[in-house]
Amino acid sequence: MAGQIAALEYAKSWEAGMRSWLSVGVLLAAGIGSASGQDAGSDAYAELRAPAMAAYEAGETQRAYTLFERVFAQIPETDPAERAATAFSLGILAHQLEDRARALEWLERGFALHEVADTAPETYAQYVAYAGMVSAESGEPDLAIAYFRRAVEQGPQGDDTLEWRASTLNQFANALHAGGQYYEASERRRNALAAYTQVFGPDHAYVGVVLEGLGEDVLADGHDAQAVDARREALRIALSTREAGDLTIVTLAGTLASQLAAQEDTDGLGRMADLVEAHTRNDRHRARILSEIANHARVAGLTGVAADLNTRAYEAAAADPQTPPEFLATYLLNHATGVQDVSGYAAALPLLEQHYRMVRVHDGEPGLRTAAASERVWTALFRLARFAEAEANARERLEALEARADNPATEIARGYENLALSIHEQYRPTEAGPVFVRGLEVLEQTDRGEHIRASLLDAYAIHLVFNGDRDEALAVARRNMDLRGEVYGSDTPSYARGLYTLAVVQRRLSMNDAALGSLAAAQAIYEAAGPNEAAGLFTILYQRAELMLEAGDLAGAEALLASAEAVIPAGRPDQRRDWHELSGRILRSQGRLSEALGHYRESLAMRIAQDGPQGRSTVFPLLNIAATLRMQGQAAEAEPVVRRVLETHAAYGVTTGSDVGAAWLELATILNLLGREDEAREAASRSHALLADVWPRGTHRRAIADYNRGHVALLQHDYRGAEPFMRDAIEDMRQAPGRSDIHLGIMLNSWGYLNERLGQYRQAAAAYREGLALREGRLSNDNPALASGRAFLARTLIDHLGEPQEGLELFRQASGGLIEGIVLRAGTAADDGVDGIEFARKDAFFKAHLEALWTNAQLDH
Repeated sequence: MAGQIAALEYAKSWEAGMRSWLSVGVLLAAGIGSASGQDAGSDAYAELRAPAMAAYEAGETQRAYTLFERVFAQIPETDPAERAATAFSLGILAHQLEDRARALEWLERGFALHEVADTAPETYAQYVAYAGMVSAESGEPDLAIAYFRRAVEQGPQGDDTLEWRASTLNQFANALHAGGQYYEASERRRNALAAYTQVFGPDHAYVGVVLEGLGEDVLADGHDAQAVDARREALRIALSTREAGDLTIVTLAGTLASQLAAQEDTDGLGRMADLVEAHTRNDRHRARILSEIANHARVAGLTGVAADLNTRAYEAAAADPQTPPEFLATYLLNHATGVQDVSGYAAALPLLEQHYRMVRVHDGEPGLRTAAASERVWTALFRLARFAEAEANARERLEALEARADNPATEIARGYENLALSIHEQYRPTEAGPVFVRGLEVLEQTDRGEHIRASLLDAYAIHLVFNGDRDEALAVARRNMDLRGEVYGSDTPSYARGLYTLAVVQRRLSMNDAALGSLAAAQAIYEAAGPNEAAGLFTILYQRAELMLEAGDLAGAEALLASAEAVIPAGRPDQRRDWHELSGRILRSQGRLSEALGHYRESLAMRIAQDGPQGRSTVFPLLNIAATLRMQGQAAEAEPVVRRVLETHAAYGVTTGSDVGAAWLELATILNLLGREDEAREAASRSHALLADVWPRGTHRRAIADYNRGHVALLQHDYRGAEPFMRDAIEDMRQAPGRSDIHLGIMLNSWGYLNERLGQYRQAAAAYREGLALREGRLSNDNPALASGRAFLARTLIDHLGEPQEGLELFRQASGGLIEGIVLRAGTAADDGVDGIEFARKDAFFKAHLEALWTNAQLDH
């Protein structure tokens, strides 16, 4: 109970006093008996009580109780004071026997007998207070309140009984608090505080304990600031008066820290830590208390404060040579975690490695604590994209774990997961797949480790969808969802992670609508979880922005990505890098090529810093840099960049797959612009073969691959060669699950151009119209692609189909949208310091836009 004086000197007198109160009661009874008419120093009932006293002193409480019942029966009713004293003794014994109801019965009989004896109430007020304590222990706060109120009102008032009154008032406050009467509880507690201060001074341990209770009273009554003040003063006194190592101090510190952290009072937490530093007399105890405060700060999301406190806690623990090594290792780990939260994995890695070495010395090479410390190092290496080092770490740990006689299946399975992920990220899919499977097989040996199984299934689903059987990937992702729902619940961040993985798989299977549903459900869970799940929320916002980009909603994608940037944790440079890459793609789609190039180069610098200049992960920003240079009309500068991409893939033994296919396609486009048509056709053919091997007919991505192959032929005026690829692409895109109307509109626009060049003007106009209908309403009016579609249809109507009025209106719409875009982007560009007209260079049909402006002017005249 709040304010109960427990582990202090008074607690000894109260608790031990409760145990010896029987003797006190007996002596009191003797005194009362003397006052009733016997000579001082004599006791008429001493011989009668002797066997009962002997039994009590021998620790035979039950026997003492029985013997005292006999004593009570033999005391004549003409001596009510003596009978009262014995009744009190029986009440105390019954309490010690944990028969609280009988204890209260005896105490009440004692009170009634004293009234018969006409004894002054102050002489037995201590027993009334005792009855209050028994009632409180029985869970009857109203009865306890009544007893304590009576004791306070009837008890002695002199200075010599001030300590007793303080103790009784404090217990009275406890009972009032338990009964929900917080205001009166705080008033009685203040009375107790004043009495103790008068007796012992303001810095005594008893004063601190009462302040602790006062803090609870005023907090419950809605006075947070008063509670903080009381608890802080209680902590100061406790630090100065209690034994070093007393865990009640840690509890008190945790209570105050929890309140301050909930209020996000970082200054208050700092002052509290300074108080601990100033008044703690033992380095190790100081470390323990600072660590407790840090824990509450971290739970509340105050990572900066928590990191500082954990650093101070580790330094304090390290300053005490008697700190046990396992304790020091824990403080070091907390310190490393704090650094990681604030400054990221790169700053934390040396501390995590130091922790691993420290644990290994004391835990032994194959120890489970050593394995856990090793895995923390692996996590940092993996997050920093140092995958080769991460692989070595996982192999070393697996070897040690598999050497253990007890076969720790969950730890071994985790090791296989770490190893598989390390291999997967180094683009060795044929090696990674069997390692994932082996980890799942190990878990079949145990009925534990469901969290490891969920993590393995999650990673394996991602691996399969990029490198294996996509249908199996979907089955594994759904199995992962079912398991996470069963183990963690469907409203947890773990379940949200499963939804994210399912969405990734669904996207690769062109199930975009289903993917959006999965992402929306995951986002709701992460947002409800708060700032501690910011990294998870970023992954969801990123995926949604990508889907918006694919659907042509450029403004929506840009706005969503801005929201995603705001939640990137400081310790996740990988997410910052991903943000740069998607920012580049969105800006490039808007025609803001210089800005896009800046983002891609920033991403490249981050990947080089992590993996080195030859790291395979550099291929992604490099390919985007090449494409952006090509769009800026710098095809000659773009060619060596894309060839570097292909060389890097080859250096890692990767010559197949969609990533390599995309690089060959970019090279084909660049070579075509450079007039090297034979090389361009060869590169385009190679790209198409690679992509067709990955994506079967009927899928969204295969349709895009067929279109791109045909588009290269179209640009080379090989219309008959382009025709079958274009036809297949459009047919597949119409039927593909999760198709993009924007992509289909682009394909139909090119199909119209192809038919126009083949002299099939009505088919061309129909294709242009359908392409426009699919994109109008989805692309903004200033979008260059929309303007080009209008201009092409207008030209066909005027030049070939004899419909000048509709053509004129379309030309006006095209030129109006183009001018709107130039004005809009010129304003943006002026702010950003880039060429406001450069956006138009991205469109392959800019010449048609100029033609639209010229034709519009001619028709007006």
